[in-house]
Amino acid sequence: MDLIERYLTAVGVLLPRAGRADILTELRDVLMNRREEKQEELGRPLTPGEDAALLRAFGHPISVAGRYGRQQYLIGPDLYPLYIVAVKVLVAIQAAGAVIAAVVRMAVVGQTAQMAIGGAFGQFWGAAISSVGALTIIAAILQWQNIRLSFLDNWNPRDLPKPVRFRRETWVHHVASIVAQTVFILWWTGMIHFWPSVIGLPSYQGVVVAPAPVWAELYWAILAFAAGNIVVDLIKLMGQAWRRLAYGADILVQTGAVIIAAVALRAGDWLTVSGTGLPIKSLHDVDLALHLSFQLGLTVIIVASAGMALYDMWRLFRTDAAKA
Repeated sequence: MDLIERYLTAVGVLLPRAGRADILTELRDVLMNRREEKQEELGRPLTPGEDAALLRAFGHPISVAGRYGRQQYLIGPDLYPLYIVAVKVLVAIQAAGAVIAAVVRMAVVGQTAQMAIGGAFGQFWGAAISSVGALTIIAAILQWQNIRLSFLDNWNPRDLPKPVRFRRETWVHHVASIVAQTVFILWWTGMIHFWPSVIGLPSYQGVVVAPAPVWAELYWAILAFAAGNIVVDLIKLMGQAWRRLAYGADILVQTGAVIIAAVALRAGDWLTVSGTGLPIKSLHDVDLALHLSFQLGLTVIIVASAGMALYDMWRLFRTDAAKA
């Protein structure tokens, strides 16, 4: 049997019955024309190897047959962008829920950070897979049944949102950051005093909040972190020529922030709450509120600093790639 006929037989097995004969006739004409053109170009009949190369260039029988199927994709081009946005929103919601659950486990249940994070990861993984899977099935059904979403047709260009323009960092941002970090260093080292030691409550005499020992252990690390931020801003003020050094320095500073926050989070005790003339339950409620706030804040610092360090690595890699 001729190689083209063998090829068409393989394609035909994969084609839908309706229109199979017409499709094979069309494919046969195309392939025979290509063979004839190649033979005219060479001035001789094609060898079996050249025939095979011609068919190989045309495509695998599975790929060719797939072009004539009823549906060529699980989620079509109209639904796919909307599907991707929905997936991102679902994953973000599940991630936020897992972080909150981890904080609650550590604060209320008393789990260790390792157990809470492990449980949160398991919760996020299972919830993300199930929610994205359900969304995929819904989108595939909409595509298969050819259900047209009305808002894709009935829309007004005037309702489109205006583009959001993000301002690039200027020298003002860096100077303001240097000033803020300097004020923090002066306060942290005790050179200036502006933070109240007593928080007034409407119904009681007051609540005294004192720092826990962990902050004394992290004293020099936090001081170095603030100084590192000043160094990064000074490098950025030197111009674009120093941006690679700025990215590298910022990676070190953000990594330090992750380590400091992780050590503080592991300590589990950040403030000591006391007061005169207050019921024990009230002190406990204040302590719990501050405890939850610190756990959430330190968790956010770890995530944000790690993300910033990865972003700086990407910018550093992109700068190197642009020079190559």
